[in-house]
Amino acid sequence: MLDVFNFNDNYNLLVNFTRNITQLMPRKVSLALMLMVIISFNEAISLIILIPLLQLVGLDVGQGSLGQIDILVSNFFSYLGLQPTLVLVLILYVVVISVSALLTRYQTLQTSEIQYQFANHLRQRLYNAITNSNWLFFSRMKSSSLAHALTNEIDRISTGTGQFLTFLASIMILVVYIIFALELAGVFTGVIFAVGIVILLVLRRRASRSRTSGEDITTTTRDLYYSILQHLDGMKTIKSFGMQDENKKIFKKQSNQVAGNYLQAIRSYADVKLLFDVGTVIVLAFMVFILIEVVKLPTASLFLLIYLFVRMIPQFSTVQRAYQYFINMLPAFGNVKSLEEQFLGNSESEERDNGPMEFKKSIKLENVSFSYGDEEHFTLDNLNLEIPAGKTIALAGPSGAGKSTVADLVMGLISPDQGRVTVDGKPVTNSTIHSWRNRIGYVAQETFLFNETIRFNLKLASPDASEDDLKEALKIAAAYGFVSKLPDGMDTVIGDRGVRLSGGERQRLALARALLRKPSLLIMDEASSNLDSENEKKILKAIDNIHGKITILMIAHRISTIKNADQIYLISQGKILESGSG
Repeated sequence: MLDVFNFNDNYNLLVNFTRNITQLMPRKVSLALMLMVIISFNEAISLIILIPLLQLVGLDVGQGSLGQIDILVSNFFSYLGLQPTLVLVLILYVVVISVSALLTRYQTLQTSEIQYQFANHLRQRLYNAITNSNWLFFSRMKSSSLAHALTNEIDRISTGTGQFLTFLASIMILVVYIIFALELAGVFTGVIFAVGIVILLVLRRRASRSRTSGEDITTTTRDLYYSILQHLDGMKTIKSFGMQDENKKIFKKQSNQVAGNYLQAIRSYADVKLLFDVGTVIVLAFMVFILIEVVKLPTASLFLLIYLFVRMIPQFSTVQRAYQYFINMLPAFGNVKSLEEQFLGNSESEERDNGPMEFKKSIKLENVSFSYGDEEHFTLDNLNLEIPAGKTIALAGPSGAGKSTVADLVMGLISPDQGRVTVDGKPVTNSTIHSWRNRIGYVAQETFLFNETIRFNLKLASPDASEDDLKEALKIAAAYGFVSKLPDGMDTVIGDRGVRLSGGERQRLALARALLRKPSLLIMDEASSNLDSENEKKILKAIDNIHGKITILMIAHRISTIKNADQIYLISQGKILESGSG
C-alpha cells in the first residue's frame, strides 16, 4: 500500500515538475531533446562505420545482419564515388566521433542552462510569492524554513534537474545500442535485457528508498537552518551565560544527523550501482561464453556485440543513478511548490486603485474589531479612533493592549475582522494598500539595518534621494552629527543589523530613513522604549521639531514619552479607556 502511495506521489510530482520546466522554457527543452536525438543518431552512425572497419581488418562480417549493413555502407560509398579504404573509414570515424563530441558539448551547455535557469526561476517565483503575501500569514511562518527552501532546496532541485536530463539522454543512447544488439543476436540480447530488468526490479525497493532519504534530508536540513538562525541570533545570550559547550553539542548533533542522511543517500546510490554492475557483468560473461562455445557466433559479430554490451552497461548504470538522484530531489521540489502555493493562496491583491491615496483630513478606525485567530477574544474590540492630519496622536497602554495592532491596521498590514479603516473617507483595502503605504514612514521598536553603508540603508526608503536630501533627513533626525564624525561618513559600513552603532544611533538612522520618504504619516512604534534617557530625549526632540509639519502616530508604554502629543489615547484590552490632550 505504501509503495502505491509513493508511486502516485512520485508520479504527481513528476508531472508537476515536467509541466513547470516545459512551460518555463519550451524552446530550450525542445532543443535539448532534439540534440539528444541527434547525438543518438550520430551514435548509430559511429556503430555502422565499425562494420566496414571490421571487414577491412580481415574479419568476415558474414551474410547476416552485419553483412546486410556492410552492403548498404558499400553502396553508399559507391554512390559517392569513393572506395572504402582503411584510412578513409578511420578518417570518417574520427569525424563522426568529433561531431558527436561537439554536439555533446553543446548539449551539456544547453542542459546546464536549463538546469540553472529553472532553479533560478523557482527561487525568484518563491521569493515573489513570499514578498507578496499578507503580513499576518507571513508572520506565522518560520523564516528559517523560507531561507532553507530558497537556498538548499532550490540547489537540490537544480542538481535533480540535471540528473533528469541525463536520464533522458542516456535512455536515448541505450535505445540505439539495444536496437543494434537485437539485430546481431536478438534472442541473447533479449535474455540479457530481460535479466537487466529483473535486476532493476530486485533493486526497486532499495532504489525507492531514495525518496524517503530525500524527505529526511528536507526535514533535517530545514531543522538545521532553523537551529543556525536561532543560535546566531542568541549568541550574545549564549556567551553571557557561558553556554558555548552546550550550544556546540546541540549543533553537533543536528549537523551529524544531516551528514548521516546525505551519506545514507549516497550509500544507497553506491549499493544499487554495485549490485547492478556486478549482476549485469556476470550475466554478460555467461552469455559471451555461450555465444563462443555453443552458438559459435562469427568473430566480427561477437566483437561488435561485446563492444555494444560494454557500452550499454555504463549507460544502464547512468540511468539508474540519474533516476535515484532525481527521485531523491522530488521531495525538495514538492516542498518548494507547497510553500509557493501557500503564499500565493495568502497573497495581497495585485489590484491597483487609480490614483494615489490623498491624506488631507483624517484617518479613522470605525467600529474596528480584530483577532489573531481567537474568535472569542478580540485584540481590538469595536474600536473607534481618529487621527487628524497634521496632528500628533499617541497611543499608550500596557503590553498586549493592542497598540501595535492599531498601527498595523493603519498601514494595511492586517485587515479588520469587523469595521473599517479609512483615509479621508476612502477605505484602506487591498486595491489601495500600495498607494497608501507609499505615504507612510515607519520606525519600529527593533530597527532593522543591513550590513551595508549608511547611505545604502537610507536610500532603501528613497532610491532617487539626492545628497542634500540625505543630509536634511539626517539633520532632522538628529543623526547628522554622529554620522559626520564617522571615518567614512555616510559610506561607513555599519555591520550586521547595525551592530557597530549604539541603539540610539540606530534608531535615529531609522527615523532619518522614514523621513527621507517625505511621508504624510509617520508611525513611531515604541521607537524609544529600548533607549536610555539621553538617546530617548534626542529622539523625542527630533519628533518635537517636526510637530505640526507632519501627521505622527506615536505608540509607547510610558505617558512621559508622549506628553507633547496633541491627543493621547489610553488603550487596555483592545478598548479605549480614556483620552485627552497632552
